[in-house]
Amino acid sequence: MMISYARLILLRGVNLREDEELVINAPVSAQDFVRILVREAYHTFKSGMVHVNWNDPYLSRYAYAHAKEHVLTDVPDYVTRRMENLIERKAAFLTISTSFPDLLKGLDQNRIQKAQKAKAPKMRPFQEKIVRQHKWSMAAWPSIEWAKKVYPDLEDSDALMQLFEDLVTIMRLDEENPIQSWTDHLNELERKRRLLNEARFEKLIYKSSETDLTVVLPEKHIWVSGAQKRRDDVFLPNMPTEEVFTAPLKTGVNGTLRVTKHLNMRGLVIEPFTMEIKYGEIVRVESGDRDKLEKLLSMDEGARFLGEVALVPEESPIAQLGKLFYHTLIDENASAHFAIGNAYPMCVRAKGASAQEIAEKHNINRSVIHVDFMVGSPDLEVVGVKADGEEVPIFESGTWSEHFRKKVS
Repeated sequence: MMISYARLILLRGVNLREDEELVINAPVSAQDFVRILVREAYHTFKSGMVHVNWNDPYLSRYAYAHAKEHVLTDVPDYVTRRMENLIERKAAFLTISTSFPDLLKGLDQNRIQKAQKAKAPKMRPFQEKIVRQHKWSMAAWPSIEWAKKVYPDLEDSDALMQLFEDLVTIMRLDEENPIQSWTDHLNELERKRRLLNEARFEKLIYKSSETDLTVVLPEKHIWVSGAQKRRDDVFLPNMPTEEVFTAPLKTGVNGTLRVTKHLNMRGLVIEPFTMEIKYGEIVRVESGDRDKLEKLLSMDEGARFLGEVALVPEESPIAQLGKLFYHTLIDENASAHFAIGNAYPMCVRAKGASAQEIAEKHNINRSVIHVDFMVGSPDLEVVGVKADGEEVPIFESGTWSEHFRKKVS
């Protein structure tokens, strides 16, 4: 099954081509899977050089806990030079992501924030180049720490096996033909994306028992689905993907918004909470974890504004498993969600402009952070409002309205 998963990621995720170089970023706990990825890249896909960047999240914890402050804020030049070289080599980028939900528990959040603020501006230009010019993807891989968080009552090995079985279902690897299943799924997301773009909604209205929110969209907004194109190649930035998303107008969000699922943020788990938003800015938070949230919202000026609005129905295969996975990559695909922080420039029709120019011209948010949070619920209603005032139901009872549901051939 690991070989099938590796091939799926390399084919559907980064769409690796013959002689194309590949960069894999992965935790040391995923070494067995990374070895399979490297072997498949060379043997099955006839790739160019495969570069592996290993990381160990525990080393970051030790630094946050004990390093001197000037060490925390130091970003050596060799880090940026390496990124520069990999980008020049036109490599594809793949991140294997494992959740460590309680990794930063008990640490001084001010020290963590200082380290992240120092690193973000230096790495951001490279990250934006990758997003705009390269193929890139992120996929999950289980670890014992993560598995025990999801299944605390099971023995280590049983928890790990159960989480892997969940991942098999989430990634459609238990289907008779997983590649075809992914093709059908992506085609359906693309159909919904086209319908949303054809509608040219001026704003969205979110309502549930605890949410009453209006979201104005930029005039030239674009809805984006899971698949993206880079020249003639189609790739998937996130695996899994169940969403269709766009960017809100930075100053166009008003009302009350209820976060319905736990938020896994920078190694901390935060309980569901409510926020009040005025002219795009989060002005009040009601939460037992308010202090932790305020740290997040103070990262920079853009951290108090929203950067993404995403639609995911309640019948998502991940939602159907009925679990909180403590991993944003998976949990965000179980629920309709928003993101605090940076907006994606690709969500606005603007060719040739830089990310900063797009943000300024079209009034979408810029920030060093992008943190997804889930707002889906069985009673969530989302209505799209056109420029002439026509209202079109998008979500009813937490899922796509009749107009957007899958067509039966």
